[in-house]
Amino acid sequence: MNCTALIVTYNRLTKLKNCLKATLLLPFNHIIIVDNASTDNTAEWLLAQQDPRLHILTTQINIGGAGGFKHGAHFIASYLDTEWIFFFDDDAYPTVNLLDQFNRLNKQDYQIFSSKVLLPSGKICKMNVPYKKVPYTAYETVLYGIKPQKFLPNLLEQEEVQTFSFVGAILHQNILRQYTHLIDGQLFLYFDDVLFSYHLSQSGYKILFSPNLVFIHDTTINTNIYQNKKIYYMVRNLVYLKENQYSPFSKCSISLRIIRILILCIYRGKNIHSILYILKGIKDGFLHKKPR
Repeated sequence: MNCTALIVTYNRLTKLKNCLKATLLLPFNHIIIVDNASTDNTAEWLLAQQDPRLHILTTQINIGGAGGFKHGAHFIASYLDTEWIFFFDDDAYPTVNLLDQFNRLNKQDYQIFSSKVLLPSGKICKMNVPYKKVPYTAYETVLYGIKPQKFLPNLLEQEEVQTFSFVGAILHQNILRQYTHLIDGQLFLYFDDVLFSYHLSQSGYKILFSPNLVFIHDTTINTNIYQNKKIYYMVRNLVYLKENQYSPFSKCSISLRIIRILILCIYRGKNIHSILYILKGIKDGFLHKKPR
């Protein structure tokens, strides 16, 4: 079984060190690291790494997680002889038995897998849970807020899902060779993995969530995105998605989501800059502007 790890990093050298340490312990045939023009010491540190499995790709500017995964996926599909590609960010890392567990899976009917993602505490990382059924309509969006379990997989059992997170997604090389162009680099941050995976599932590919495949995501879940620039990308991308043929959300659902974000921004952000980020996100989404 020939496996490749694809990692995207930007200015998180401490976490990248932990990520690469855990990754190097596993028998990956190739390890691709896309350095999104980091301005800390990431580039120098990566140059000093000697493992022959490493391939370092450095971009000229920060093209975000979406652009980084697209860049790395294109490199793998074009230049590497591999079979399975494992996606994850620099603040995530595979558990020690990940490849052993993956090797035991029956892959006859699946070319795409979604892993279970845990926080270092052992709790589920909610931001990386895939949709069993995407809440596409406005009604489903409201219902998802009330009964999310209707749209999420049972995290204790294998189950087919409609989306995956780029933390712990595993794709066969055949998928990358045919569909890498569908990773929308313009999204930069947020919904890039949801859009890509939803397109794949709507095109007839089955995605299997397996709780035996485990990644750790060393992230802070209490970060208030309603007080920082991340809210811009969330809103901009939602508006941007409204015209996409394979948008995972209807136009009414997108409107509801933006209204909810605005309310939460006022309630939790309490910062005029947060409101300005939302307004700018709406404008740039309509204009289909690329992120700066």
